[in-house]
Amino acid sequence: MESGRRRNHRSHRLDRCPMNRVALSSWTGLPHTRIYPALEVELDAENPFAQTGATLLARGNGRSYGDVCLPSDTAVLTSRLQRIHSFDTERGIITAEAGIALAALLRITIPRGWTLPVLPGTGAVTVGGAIANDIHGKSHHWAGTFGRWVRQIELLRSDGRIRCSPCDNAELLAATIGGLGLTGTITWAELQLIPCSSAWMETRATRFATLEEFYDHTRTLEATAEYVVAWCDLSRPGRISGILSAASFCNDGQCSVPPTANERRFPPLPVSVFSRPTVRIANMLYRWLSSRGPSREHYTTVFFPLDRLPWNRLFGPRGFYQLQAVLPKECAREGVTAICERLWHAKLPVPLCVLKQFSAIESPGLLSFPMAGTSIALDVPNTNGARDTLRAIIADVVAAGGRIYPAKDVLMIPAEFQRMYPQWEVLERWRDRRCCSQFWERVTCGIQS
Repeated sequence: MESGRRRNHRSHRLDRCPMNRVALSSWTGLPHTRIYPALEVELDAENPFAQTGATLLARGNGRSYGDVCLPSDTAVLTSRLQRIHSFDTERGIITAEAGIALAALLRITIPRGWTLPVLPGTGAVTVGGAIANDIHGKSHHWAGTFGRWVRQIELLRSDGRIRCSPCDNAELLAATIGGLGLTGTITWAELQLIPCSSAWMETRATRFATLEEFYDHTRTLEATAEYVVAWCDLSRPGRISGILSAASFCNDGQCSVPPTANERRFPPLPVSVFSRPTVRIANMLYRWLSSRGPSREHYTTVFFPLDRLPWNRLFGPRGFYQLQAVLPKECAREGVTAICERLWHAKLPVPLCVLKQFSAIESPGLLSFPMAGTSIALDVPNTNGARDTLRAIIADVVAAGGRIYPAKDVLMIPAEFQRMYPQWEVLERWRDRRCCSQFWERVTCGIQS
């Protein structure tokens, strides 16, 4: 059925203009790279929906870890949407095009005393991608998700352009926040910023030796720190330990930002560097390097640790899985422990495990991921047994009433997705019939028309 839909999409192409062909994959390398037709969108140019009869999907910098960023047919590249339309430095309101990366946005706002309230672990995420995936960060205990700070957007659909805000077209806005690009292409967004008086942050590392200590220390740190996250060491079976990192902006007025570094591209290594012995050694080294008292670090180091090395290339040509789950508050301890036990039983190397607490702050999107409870994110090399183990973990999360983050998924089956996100049918009603992704085809099992 799936291949039949794709043939049907291609048979109706209008092809009014020549298309580029680009190699696309997710950030993890799974699914593996394929060649796709692609169009570039510009704010004042012809509507891309008028240039072809194919189904389209907007794509930013491709930092999603799953197939939500892969079109079922043709990609709409937003890399030319880079302009700032306006910046009210008195009220902290900025209007930016959807293709600009969050790191580039901060280089404009922080020297003027403003920052984004919600930031992910990489600055390469675009404004459009942040909205479409309703991203979260280390500040969920007070800021919630990115979508809460969106004042209005412009959406490019097959039937034209439309502005959405909490007052106008509010239901379409709710479908677009966390809507995975399925309601149309976001061209620009007006965002609410928060004040900051420095580009530097006061940081503190706190060790925890058990999951109970993680919860106790997190509760204490969230009472005073603006940003809190935990790195977790799973290299020793039966023991969940790690380091909690807390950070808040300094008050010193030093708002300068460093010069932009040229992005270096690296090919994948011929083999993965991660095995159980190498992960144990790396974790011991990281634990030693993090054994320090309070310190002062630049915001780029605190917010964007994933940009300091070519992390995705270290897994070799087979790539890796990232799975992020949230377990409801009432069963989070047991759920996190059960996930770790499955990983230990399968003897899988886990080079990165991140724990965060999500608050009860309501997210604005129909398919927003967070709920009150504990989030666990895992990077697992694509080795024998990884897929089956992660599939079992997903089934456990579903049974516990939790959720898997669509932006980082390649393994959910339709029944699991539809149970975790019962609002998917509402999004399907708002979906532009000319927009589709490989993810949506996979988890809706061809229900879309």
